[in-house]
Amino acid sequence: MAWIRREDQEDRELRWLGPFGLPSRAAGGRRLAEAEDPLRTAFQRDRDRVLHATAFRRLQHKTQVVAAFEGDHYRSRMTHSLEVAQMARSVARALRCNEDLAEAIALAHDLGHPPFGHVGEEALDEAMQGHGGFRHNAQGTRIVDYLEDRYGHGHGLNLTLALRRSLLKGRVPAGFPLSPDLSNRGPVPVEAQIVDLCDRIAYLSHDLDDGLRAGLFAEQDAATLRLWQQAGAAAGADNRQRIVSEVTSLLIHDLVESADAALAAASASGPCPRLQQGGTMAVMAQELLEFLRQNFYRSPRVLAVMHDGARRIRALFARLCAAPDQLPATAQKRLDQDGRERVVCDYIAGMTDRFLLRATADLDR
Repeated sequence: MAWIRREDQEDRELRWLGPFGLPSRAAGGRRLAEAEDPLRTAFQRDRDRVLHATAFRRLQHKTQVVAAFEGDHYRSRMTHSLEVAQMARSVARALRCNEDLAEAIALAHDLGHPPFGHVGEEALDEAMQGHGGFRHNAQGTRIVDYLEDRYGHGHGLNLTLALRRSLLKGRVPAGFPLSPDLSNRGPVPVEAQIVDLCDRIAYLSHDLDDGLRAGLFAEQDAATLRLWQQAGAAAGADNRQRIVSEVTSLLIHDLVESADAALAAASASGPCPRLQQGGTMAVMAQELLEFLRQNFYRSPRVLAVMHDGARRIRALFARLCAAPDQLPATAQKRLDQDGRERVVCDYIAGMTDRFLLRATADLDR
């Protein structure tokens, strides 16, 4: 037999994964039992379901930092997710962790982001005070567990427990409606830590690139950063693209070395250690983050677009809560079960930037 079966891949995982890598056979099952796929492991099926989800396609037109409608070459939530997936897969492979799980988590990690980035998240959380709040990580699990119900069985994408737990990084607002089996959040696999760290590497290096492309700061400003200087020396050139690429490489290589040391020092029978950048690299990465906050995230041009987006979200939320009959029929069907505010929140959170702009075009008159 020439073709590789799922069982062959699962056996290979057991032989190849390090002590903290999560085998597909330990995925934790699905809420709705399904027959196994003859070719793909559980985590490969999770990855494919996320990749084909409507919520993933919408990320193409959701803002990362520079609004998606301002240009074709800036990162969107989709391109950011793809870049995180590539990094996470490489790091997981280097550390002998499950690269399929890391890729699936990375592709899904931003599904719950509303239009206009973090200010959109803050606007929805403010609107949902007293109704369970809003956080993009928790909304991501709500999407894959409930809202993205492609097959009508009520279990969303019916992903594995390991992946669903991995999406609940960070704070979850009190009263946010999660699936009952996620109420006890439990430990997350090491692959979730890898994705979190690759997420940070991706937005640090690529926001640096987008900020330069947008002209919000100059190369001579970025050249004051120690990480830029080290990347330039390593690249042996003053070409911007090569330096930004080297910034990414330096951060990834440092992460692999530091994570490998932490995993090697930990007991295989104990809890998974906390992974992080090495000390010196962590300091330089924080310097880069502060630079981006000052010169990119808080720049008047970016803030003007973001605040306008938040204003539109607040106005549309109030309008739809006052007149829920304006919601699409699919959303109106959930009003009795989920409540008016949560249904309106779900609907707005799923919008792309440009759809929100069309839905609130009357505010410009």
